[in-house]
Amino acid sequence: MTDILPFASLVLNASLPSFTTMLWTALIIVLVSTLALALYDRLYRKMEKREMGFVHAANNRLSLILKVDNTRVWTYDVATRRYQRMNEDGAFDSTEFTPIDFSRFFDRDDFEELRNEIFAIRDGKKESVTLQMRGPTTAAGIKQQRFEVKVSVQHRDEDGNPTTIIGSQRDITDEKQQREREREELINYQTVFNSSLVDMAYYDEDGILTDINERSAASFRIKDKQALIDSGQHISEMTGFVDINFNTVNTIHCTTMMDMEQLEEEGRKGEGVELEGKMYYETMLYPVRDEQGELLGMFMEGRDITEMVETFRLQEQSMKELMETTMQVKDYIENINLALQMAECRIMNYLPDSHTLQITSDLNKPQHNLSQIRAIDCIDESQRKTARRLLHQMDHRRLKNVDARLKTIFQEQDGQNTWLYFNGIPMHDEGGHITHYFGLSRNDTKLVQTEMKLRSETLKALEAEKLKNTFLLNMSYEIRTPLTSVLGFAELFEKQHDEKDEQVFVNEIKMNSNTLLALVNDILYLSRIDAHMIEPKVAPADFASSFVAHCHIGWSSNTKPEIKTIVENPYEHLEVIIDEELLGKVIEMLTGNAIYYTNEGMVRAKYEYRLGALNITIEDTGIGIAPDVLPHIFERFNRDQNEKQCGTGLVLPIIKGLVELMGGTIDFMSELGKGTTVWVSIPCELVKK
Repeated sequence: MTDILPFASLVLNASLPSFTTMLWTALIIVLVSTLALALYDRLYRKMEKREMGFVHAANNRLSLILKVDNTRVWTYDVATRRYQRMNEDGAFDSTEFTPIDFSRFFDRDDFEELRNEIFAIRDGKKESVTLQMRGPTTAAGIKQQRFEVKVSVQHRDEDGNPTTIIGSQRDITDEKQQREREREELINYQTVFNSSLVDMAYYDEDGILTDINERSAASFRIKDKQALIDSGQHISEMTGFVDINFNTVNTIHCTTMMDMEQLEEEGRKGEGVELEGKMYYETMLYPVRDEQGELLGMFMEGRDITEMVETFRLQEQSMKELMETTMQVKDYIENINLALQMAECRIMNYLPDSHTLQITSDLNKPQHNLSQIRAIDCIDESQRKTARRLLHQMDHRRLKNVDARLKTIFQEQDGQNTWLYFNGIPMHDEGGHITHYFGLSRNDTKLVQTEMKLRSETLKALEAEKLKNTFLLNMSYEIRTPLTSVLGFAELFEKQHDEKDEQVFVNEIKMNSNTLLALVNDILYLSRIDAHMIEPKVAPADFASSFVAHCHIGWSSNTKPEIKTIVENPYEHLEVIIDEELLGKVIEMLTGNAIYYTNEGMVRAKYEYRLGALNITIEDTGIGIAPDVLPHIFERFNRDQNEKQCGTGLVLPIIKGLVELMGGTIDFMSELGKGTTVWVSIPCELVKK
């Protein structure tokens, strides 16, 4: 351009005719414009290439982040109710998934919870949500994936309503397993440490106390373990381990006599230790070392053997006293045996130290000594958890009284399981320490049978009352309209009227009577569902043949020549375990409902077996459902967009109740004036194709 400007100036200043000057001026303007456009195009392409580079780099960074973080991104279109996933390159695939197709990426129950949360965000009830979800069910031996899913709004329309919802799912399978392993290891350590049958304490490499278990705290009567730990007690205090080099020794065993008064005078008793007097204590010390042999800490096991020592001292005196009371005890035992026999009772003793349950019905005969495992095996499986809890509490001497009724594996003469009632109290030694639990075991079988029969009769009465109330509640309003019409037209016969109108009166009475009958039948059936009086009865059935029959039965009640009915059956035989009667009723009601609201076009029914479920689809080209009505289609006595009741208003609630009764799901997609599509998924087991 710098070369052109002097030339243009020369031309303009030349003394040429006016026309020539104008021509040169025009040519110069065209040339300048052309060069300017070429320069602009070059700059635009350079900027466009630069922007595309930024976009490509951003996509690469996003793809790298998603791969490193094991994250997938997907969107949900509120209008079409379809899902779309982002691929590994950071761009969205062109494939769209229906709710049923998208559910195969997750566990069925977790996906249902995800859908409910998406609907809550769509309806403005929530802004975002974070869920823990499982992947689809896998084969044995293959771990099931776990995801952390975050869902929020991506785009909104002009009115602020969500149009696109975005979700991100991060694979946390390995993280969750690692956390579970760490938690299990910590629980195992705490369980072993705190439930140990001996006193346990842990000291660090400097010999400072860092932890003691409940048994140790009970032995030394320590009410505040943390206060003792915080005091920084050294291992040389209250033990015989003085002037020992722990870096050079292994396991140490010793028995000491601890005089609490002397230890207190020397300042070695320890913070919060309330034990008084003398105690004989047996101790085992285990140094803990790393792979290089460096000392990490020390575990100490101990037990109070004071009772053992004192028992030995008092043995001779006890034997003398025992001989004196033997004769008195003999008479006493005979009286107890008679009372036990009359009351069907047994004497029970539980010894926490040996974990042994002693049972006898005759004090003159040997007792039955049952270990914990044997005792639990005698209890019915339904109550073994309760039995374990009671034994665990007695092992740790936590129960003030034993009071429990348990079902056993033994049977009475009538074949019923025997119920035993256990009642006992803790027995203490002179120091207040629980030595064992003593009590009685009584046969409560007849009392339990009476209570169960009474409870069963009460439940039946309550169920009958619930059914009656449900029936009256459903009938109270909707039944009045057809009944009023019947009574109204019947009264017109008694008044002055034209004979030509009588046929109209009769037709109206018949129509409202049929409506009333259909309404009562639907109310009764729905009331049975509400009262849980209908139970699925699954059995092997050839669904391929029964599906066609149920479809024809459904739309035969309202056949229209201008409507084409289509059944797509992909299998010659498909034997699955289902309740064929309940599922057939659902198909008949859906197909009948579809053809009722279709005036022209077609009604199509199809199905397929996939991922352990029958997926049934019913679609039509009928009048469709308005968007504001669609969320309420399963409400009872629902009305359409014209405030007209849909049939009896109970068909769809009955269908939904039956589907949920079979453990399935149902979903609708509809557009006003274009038709409706219904999806039903019923879980079932495949026998053979």
